[in-house]
Amino acid sequence: MPTVGCPFPQCDYTTPDHDAAVVAALLNAHAMTHAQPAQQPQAAGTAAKVERVRRPSISQGGTTEDWSYFISRWEDYVKTTKIAGPDKVIQLLECCDDRLRKDITRAAGGSLTNKTEDEVLKAIKQLAVRQENTMVARVSLHGMRQDREESIRAFCARVRGQANICKLTTTCPTCAADVNYTDTIIRDVLTRGVADPDIQLDLLGDKNQDMSLEDVVTFIEAKESGKRSASRLLDSHTTDVVSTAASRSRYRRDQRDNRVYKLQSKPQEELCFYCGLAGHGTRAPAKERRTTCKAYGHKCTLCDREHHYESVCKSASKTEIKSVSADTTNTTVTLCSTTDTPHNTTAAALKHHTFDKTTGRWSERRSRAQPHVDVQVSVADFSDLGHEHPANTRTVSRTAIADTGCQSC
Repeated sequence: MPTVGCPFPQCDYTTPDHDAAVVAALLNAHAMTHAQPAQQPQAAGTAAKVERVRRPSISQGGTTEDWSYFISRWEDYVKTTKIAGPDKVIQLLECCDDRLRKDITRAAGGSLTNKTEDEVLKAIKQLAVRQENTMVARVSLHGMRQDREESIRAFCARVRGQANICKLTTTCPTCAADVNYTDTIIRDVLTRGVADPDIQLDLLGDKNQDMSLEDVVTFIEAKESGKRSASRLLDSHTTDVVSTAASRSRYRRDQRDNRVYKLQSKPQEELCFYCGLAGHGTRAPAKERRTTCKAYGHKCTLCDREHHYESVCKSASKTEIKSVSADTTNTTVTLCSTTDTPHNTTAAALKHHTFDKTTGRWSERRSRAQPHVDVQVSVADFSDLGHEHPANTRTVSRTAIADTGCQSC
């Protein structure tokens, strides 16, 4: 069968040389393309639908910094919406709240829609921005401090916003050009206002004393990051130590409870009131305790009474802390040692600890060496005491510990 063309005008489609049934099927399939509306393909790189840009707003009583922020927002709004002419002035007036819009209309004596953009901006600034002394703004700038949880980048942005209203420019005496020294002042304010004193000391002690503003911010940011990382590591280590100590304490407590339960589970072996052991009754007579009770003849150091141990003493003074006497043959005196008399356990020595401001915890550290001073010892004033001055007196040099008497371990 010869080829058959498409019946639609301006269509160059033709069927190949096939049977009549195949040609009819091909023409029907091709006709479906003419029945559907033509779809425009999306151009490559076309942006998706974005959210409509919000119009900025302004009210009375703002600062110069607030006005600068409004101007930047207004320029972005105009650039995005591409408004011009009278519509631009109307949209600018719509940025004012009701009170400011009413005051501007009253001051102008009527509508401002026939004014230019610069004239409307000048009228808005006169009523929306309160006048400030430049020196007051500079004093406020030098008094700014970093908040406790504020990052150095956020603090730098806050300082720069205040510095923009301080007019930190000067005229060059040689070329009469305006020189802006805002970054130099911001760098000094950041150095002074850092919240962490350790980071501030590291910054002041660095060999590079001619850092730029960005170098100072990067230096402080690296120090803050390192301290946060160290704090997380210390928190993890402390958690592991506390967990291990808690497990050990739980094991010891369970063992003690098991021993007490075994003693209490035998009603026929009641604990002795004088020694705390079982096997000879609770309150046996003195004749029987003389041979069976180990506490018979022992004098309690808590109440100074005989025939019972300190562990079962019922006196009110049993919780009194007993100080450890110093050994006369040893020059070191053990301080801060206590005896847990109710449970008759061994006292544990606590090593020297110091408080770390960075982590907010107590850390084990070596204590400082005892201060020593050289002392010249001599005997004088014999005549004041009614004695003759001996001929063989001499001065002795000794090394002594500088102790005020209030020292503690």
